Amino acid sequence: MSAQTPPPLPPAPPVPPVAPVAPVAAPDAPTLPYGTAPLVAPAAPALPGSGAAVSPYGAPAVAGYGATAAAHGYGSAPAPWVPPVTAPQNVLAWVAFGLGLGALLLGPLSSVAAIVCGHIARSQIRRTGEQGAGAALTGLIFGYVLSIGMLIGIVLYVLFFVAVFAGAAYSSGVPSSL
Repeated sequence: MSAQTPPPLPPAPPVPPVAPVAPVAAPDAPTLPYGTAPLVAPAAPALPGSGAAVSPYGAPAVAGYGATAAAHGYGSAPAPWVPPVTAPQNVLAWVAFGLGLGALLLGPLSSVAAIVCGHIARSQIRRTGEQGAGAALTGLIFGYVLSIGMLIGIVLYVLFFVAVFAGAAYSSGVPSSL
């Protein structure tokens, strides 16, 4: 042997066979003084609904490698997580929403398109069960409110100019047919 090789280890002593432990179920057994350990493990209660015993620490006493979760006393395995299935969004509803908001900048042409797209989208949503009913309704509301508002604004604008010209003609003293 060289100086670099360690000496071989002695063989390990043989492990004695383990005898089965009999459960101790004596309720009138004397209590041990503090600090001493019991010589025999306490009896393992049986699981309800199965013949498997559970150790006092909650671990299974009978089930071993390859046992099912039910044999361990934990019930069945939970179902795998599946993402919720939702109905798809109706694209025309969101187009109506955008056109309804765009009517503030684009004018009456956009609000009329929002009204048309909103009605078509709501009928499609009722027929197919898609999502987006709120967006379609919002597009309709914006479309109608802004169309009516613009129509009232145009009527008031025309009436204003008629009143200005009629007032100018009246005050000038020139007879007019208005």
